[in-house]
Amino acid sequence: MSIYKKSIVLFVFVLLLYSIIIPAEASQALVHKNKNIVGYFTEWSIYLEDNYYEVSNIPWDKITHINYAFAKIEDGKIAVNDTWAALERPFGDDTWETPIRGHFGQLINYKKLYPNVKTLISVGGWTLSKYFSDVALTNESRTIFAKSCVEFIRMYQFDGVDIDWEYPVGGGLSSNITRPEDKHNFTLLLKCLREELDAAGKADGKQYLLTIAAPAGSYTMNNMETDQYHKYLDFINLMTYDYSGSWESMSNHLSPLYMNPLDPSSSDRKEKYNTNWTVQEYIRLGVPPDKLNIGIPYYATGWTNIEEGTNGLFGSSSEPLETKPFHYIKGLLDLPYSPYERFWDENSEVPYVWDASSRSMYSYVDQTSIEIMCDYVINNNLGGVMIWELSGDYPSQGGNTLTTLISNRLNSSTLIYGDLNGDGVVDSTDLVILRRYILDIINSFPHPMAMISADVNGDGNINSTDYILIKRYILGIIDIFPVNQ
Repeated sequence: MSIYKKSIVLFVFVLLLYSIIIPAEASQALVHKNKNIVGYFTEWSIYLEDNYYEVSNIPWDKITHINYAFAKIEDGKIAVNDTWAALERPFGDDTWETPIRGHFGQLINYKKLYPNVKTLISVGGWTLSKYFSDVALTNESRTIFAKSCVEFIRMYQFDGVDIDWEYPVGGGLSSNITRPEDKHNFTLLLKCLREELDAAGKADGKQYLLTIAAPAGSYTMNNMETDQYHKYLDFINLMTYDYSGSWESMSNHLSPLYMNPLDPSSSDRKEKYNTNWTVQEYIRLGVPPDKLNIGIPYYATGWTNIEEGTNGLFGSSSEPLETKPFHYIKGLLDLPYSPYERFWDENSEVPYVWDASSRSMYSYVDQTSIEIMCDYVINNNLGGVMIWELSGDYPSQGGNTLTTLISNRLNSSTLIYGDLNGDGVVDSTDLVILRRYILDIINSFPHPMAMISADVNGDGNINSTDYILIKRYILGIIDIFPVNQ
């Protein structure tokens, strides 16, 4: 959240000019826009015995966007990766005459029941990013790819495109095609996509979305023009996980919210390998906070035969454990006489589990840490959250406990601009509180959301301008705050 400046002299001057007695009647202000809850749905989930998941298992009433993972790039155009899963396998009432079956057909059917949920086709990901550099290389190749995306979403009735290029310039699979000019070409690719999607949206009478999955690490971030590309996007899904994993020999956190000063890693790594650093760096680079969704992993990573460390944390091991969905970890802890014990890192604000007998540790996030992450989204005025990926929720076979928690936490946080004491109305009491704050009589508000709701013109400051606007709103001179326009 940005630092709010106070203007005392101007405020006192304004009080002299606007010495109108504010009536006691309360007014209901417009609420803050809903937070994004973006859930990735994986194409391959129908092949997994221990983590089987269909479109019908998605908690449609708990999320705002579904990202279908993944489409591929073929001959310079977007293409279906697994045609059986995406288009051919029958579900529900499908017959062989059904024009679009598979996952895509199910998405179309459920969209009729939940029209407010937006579906996006995600292109690339870790395994299918090989040809991004080629399609981004020239104006001609960018245009061919962008037009194919428009044709694709029209044909399969998606609401937009999500680009998951992992990663421009380098840092992904060794088999990926990469070039130094990827850094600028990535921006040009997004610009071209934005233009083609906007033109198609104008013709179709709707708004098509363009989003990306963005890296959390400083190395890959430096290979992108973050200060430039964000203006072409509706929002950015930050991959704020995999800060540590099987490729490392130190048992460390998968998705820490904050730095742990006890982390024995290098000072640079210790400072930057956490969600808070990533978010603040994107904001520093010019991305509006409400365009950022933090990533929440529904999986765990771990190690065994760990030496040293504290209950498995910050130890050393050359034996990584297989990545597991969250419901697997939940099952371990729920076992009678479970060898695993849950520990909590108060610095990083995430849990981990440790089995002293096998010297095994898993890093993950649970209900407590997810609630804290949701509060972080609210307090920093971020756009929302992204879930990788929905099938990891518990119970297995289509549970939605974690997603329900996220939905309840974020939806219950909806704020009312101008309501500084949290009583649900905007009246003279709120003006008195704001006046006392601007004059430094008090240094905080009685309601935790008030640092956001007091900024009714959305300029990042809390000062006499906001006071005037709230006063005019209560008096009925204006009926909407600038931040809601």
